[in-house]
Amino acid sequence: MNTPWKAFSNYLKDNAKDPSRERYLETNHQTPHGPIVAGALGVLVFVVYYKIAYAYCTTAGLVDMKTHAEFAQNFYLNPEEFFKTWLKVPHMLWHLVVKAFESRAGLPLWDAASFTFALFGLFAYGVMTWFLFSMLRSHTGQKRLAFAALGGMALSFVGPLIMAWFSDGYLGSFTPNPLHNPTHIASKGFGMLAMMAGIDVIRGYRKESPVFFRKHPYLCFSLFALLSVLAKPTFLYMLLPAGILLILIDLISAFTGLYRPTASTKENGTKKAQIKGQLERRQRLIAVWGAAWRLALASLPACAYILTEYIALFFWGTEQGTSVVVTKPLEVWHFYTWDVPTSILLGMLFPIWMLLTNLGYFYKSAEGRLSVLGYAFGVLEFSILAESGSRKDAGNFSWCMMAGMTIFYAVAVYRLMLSTLQERTGKAHSAYLVISWFLLFLHVYSGLSLYEVFAGIL
Repeated sequence: MNTPWKAFSNYLKDNAKDPSRERYLETNHQTPHGPIVAGALGVLVFVVYYKIAYAYCTTAGLVDMKTHAEFAQNFYLNPEEFFKTWLKVPHMLWHLVVKAFESRAGLPLWDAASFTFALFGLFAYGVMTWFLFSMLRSHTGQKRLAFAALGGMALSFVGPLIMAWFSDGYLGSFTPNPLHNPTHIASKGFGMLAMMAGIDVIRGYRKESPVFFRKHPYLCFSLFALLSVLAKPTFLYMLLPAGILLILIDLISAFTGLYRPTASTKENGTKKAQIKGQLERRQRLIAVWGAAWRLALASLPACAYILTEYIALFFWGTEQGTSVVVTKPLEVWHFYTWDVPTSILLGMLFPIWMLLTNLGYFYKSAEGRLSVLGYAFGVLEFSILAESGSRKDAGNFSWCMMAGMTIFYAVAVYRLMLSTLQERTGKAHSAYLVISWFLLFLHVYSGLSLYEVFAGIL
């Protein structure tokens, strides 16, 4: 048993090392075709999102997009009328943009709604591409815009695996891209930006270089967190507890490290080494604590808006008389499916595969930890929380889980890209890449087929 366990332990250690220490395939730095590919894929994302939104607005029996679009007409500049409408839907960023296109640009309502939906989808694609491009540049030193844009496009369409012989079209699998819901798509890009700012904060107290925001990461987090809440608060419902737990773990680790000898102290035991080790541990604790309270302050505007929104909705607005309650585990999820493990597998097969084959990376890296914790908190919230009364069957806390799926998928795609660029040979590695890319684009195909994008083409 020692040999297999040693091999597994060595694999985890190799898997968890800093990606910057890997050797990667050489390429020319920023090539002319990168922006062209990114732009072409952006057009594709915009057109598909627009077509799907317009179909939802004009097809009989489909109400979600249509209802949100019609409600957007109620936002008038008159303060009294605006406040009455805000009391019904405080997360109104998407609605305000629709109203602006309809009233100021003169677009018909369905066109305004579809155009707005496509714009937010394109924005999320751009954010995903920036996330992948910046991470790749940070670890490989290479500018691979076209490759990052391919990943951003895939992340715009991934959905649950659909197999007619095995499942119906949904089966409670859920998706990071619920293309029938405009408010989730509107919050997706801003939520990712808030997560990216959080990653830079964590990298900062780990004495690692920032990847996304070289200046003012706390201010960026505060701004993007607030914008994501204005679009839909559920992304922050997932991200905040995940971030708090991650920083708390690092804080406890730094605190207990004060009483643990460093390697240099163990080696020579000199007083000078002991003082140096003690100083380093104290500095780490101060750095983590400083990041924790600054991030808490940066979260205040978004948290204040969430609290105001909650009070407005549940005490004076449309949800008056209801509240958030703790349910039996999986009670609401069972409204959609009785086979929850199968539903999770169908919705998350690719990121679960990447997690199981890259345990060290997801355990060690800031983005890996945050993605796993975010998805775990999303699943937990959906599993035990609901709104009371007739609102329970709406499953509103599923949006927290879908937000967690979004960041888990993004980090999983990034890890696959790193593995693809690694300077490794061998049939096993090639087979791993083939299987992983196949799974990813199977999710992409399923996500598109769920909305019948291929109807009339295949």
